[in-house]
Formats: sequence, structure tokens, C-alpha cells
Amino acid sequence: MLQPSINLGLAESDFWDMTPGEIQRYNDGAAWRLKSKAQFDYMLANLIGISSARMMSSDVKFPTLEEAYPGLFEAKPEEVKALEEEELRIQNSTNRFLEFAMKHNAKRRSEGVET
Repeated sequence: MLQPSINLGLAESDFWDMTPGEIQRYNDGAAWRLKSKAQFDYMLANLIGISSARMMSSDVKFPTLEEAYPGLFEAKPEEVKALEEEELRIQNSTNRFLEFAMKHNAKRRSEGVET
């Protein structure tokens, strides 16, 4: 049990001060952390792949946080999702209008017309 415990990050001096039950719990916890990190690394790689695919095709949809990390976050109720999507549409519309207004005003200024 010593070498696997050291491989999981337990100091040898701590190993000899622990009971077999404590060593087993430490090893189980360390193995769980490694598996969790591997899962998150895999999900991150998948999300990077999806983001890259979005550059090639507008049909690719980026998953929500709940879809990307199932079991870690609770899915939002449909009403909340609908409200968030509507707020995003309004914000995008407002941003597009402001961008148009700024370009229009800049063009008018360059033509010598005061705004």
C-alpha cells in the first residue's frame, strides 16, 4: 500500500502515522480527484472542439452550462431559460442599433453634417 499511496501524493512520513482505514480513505479520495479532473479535462477538450466547429459552421450550437457539465449544475426551468433568451435577443438588438447609429453618425460627421 505504500507505493500506491506515495503515487497518489501521500508523504511517506504521513503514511506511517496513519491507520489502514485512513490510508484507504486517502487513496480513494485522491483517486476520485484524479478521475474528476480527467472528466473535466475531457469535457473542456470537447467544448474547445465545439467552439472550433462554430467557426466553421453557424449550425453548431454551443451547449449550455448544464448540458456541458451534467450532474454538476441543475437545469434551469423553461420559463427562466425563455426570459434569459429574450433578454439576450433584446441586448443583441440594442447593440446592433447602437452600432448602426454610431456608424451613421460617424459618416455624417465625415460629410460635415452635425449630429
